[in-house]
Amino acid sequence: MGMTLHRIKMQRQRILDTGEILPLVTSRGPLCTAGFVRSTTDFMIDLVEKPEWAHKLIDRCTNLIIDWLKAQAKAMGDTVEGIFILDDIVGFINEEITRNLLTISQKDLRRLPKGLGEDYHNDAEVDACLDHLPDCGFNVLNWGKQKDIAEVKERVGGRMCLMGNVNPLEIGVRGTPDEVRDATLEVLEKSGGEGIILSVGGGTSPGMPRENIQAMLQALEEFSPTSRLGDV
Repeated sequence: MGMTLHRIKMQRQRILDTGEILPLVTSRGPLCTAGFVRSTTDFMIDLVEKPEWAHKLIDRCTNLIIDWLKAQAKAMGDTVEGIFILDDIVGFINEEITRNLLTISQKDLRRLPKGLGEDYHNDAEVDACLDHLPDCGFNVLNWGKQKDIAEVKERVGGRMCLMGNVNPLEIGVRGTPDEVRDATLEVLEKSGGEGIILSVGGGTSPGMPRENIQAMLQALEEFSPTSRLGDV
């Protein structure tokens, strides 16, 4: 963490001089961090057999993450616009445990820097937490390929912006541009063209051909000619 903050401070002005900004502070979430500390298997067992121990570890990890995000924001300066939390471990637990942990997280989220949009990434299974995430104050959900966007949209409604979810490997990396185009149009059509940031599910995988990325952008232009396209 110290080395990362040092590098941010060293490179910040060079980045700003190019006309770019440092828009996001980011961290693994409390459950992922607890899994790193305890080992994922032991942490999963603790959640069931020793929940008071697990909750104490989660609380310490949460304090660490909040301090880490604030330290990044201080080092980056006033260009920071959002918080990006990645916590796939949530996809490994059932709804009862998820509900208890999200109740705790609602309190913790109030301690984050104010005025910043909060994005949540989980490209593991989101079924157990999907209905509860909007109540935690997240603005954007970036989920994986496992759950169809039509179901996610129906369950989340207009409470979160959806980021996804063209299949990143079978389509994004291994598919043809035509297959990417068709999959992209399907995602856009099921979204209704509203409340969505077009993306692959979870994140762009290494080896995704440039022509496949361009095919996604071309499909977006075909679906909505007035959409703002970013540079590839």
